[in-house]
Amino acid sequence: MMIDVLTDNPTIITGSANFSIASTEQNDENMLVIQGDTAVADVYFTEFMRLFDHFFSRDKRNESLGKGSKSPRAWIDVVEDDSWMKPFFDPSHQLFRERVLLS
Repeated sequence: MMIDVLTDNPTIITGSANFSIASTEQNDENMLVIQGDTAVADVYFTEFMRLFDHFFSRDKRNESLGKGSKSPRAWIDVVEDDSWMKPFFDPSHQLFRERVLLS
C-alpha cells in the first residue's frame, strides 16, 4: 500500500499481510511500514506504474479485439509518426510530470 507517495513524507506498507481476518488474526504474516523514505516510495511507485501501464494496455488491446478486430496485434491508437511523444515534453501534461518524476 502506498500513501502520499509523491510527497516529502510518503508511507509504504508492505509484507505478506493482506488485511483479511485470517491474515490479521490467524496466519503468521509480516508487515513493514516505511515512513518518510522518498527513495523507497519512488521504487514502489515506479513498479506500480510499470504494472498499471502494462495491464492497462492489455485491457485496451482486449477491448479492441472485442469490437470485431480480427488481428491479434490490433492496438488502439497506433501512431506511425513521432506525435505520440509530444505530451511527454509538454510541462502542462500529466505524462510530462510522470516522465520527470520517474527519470
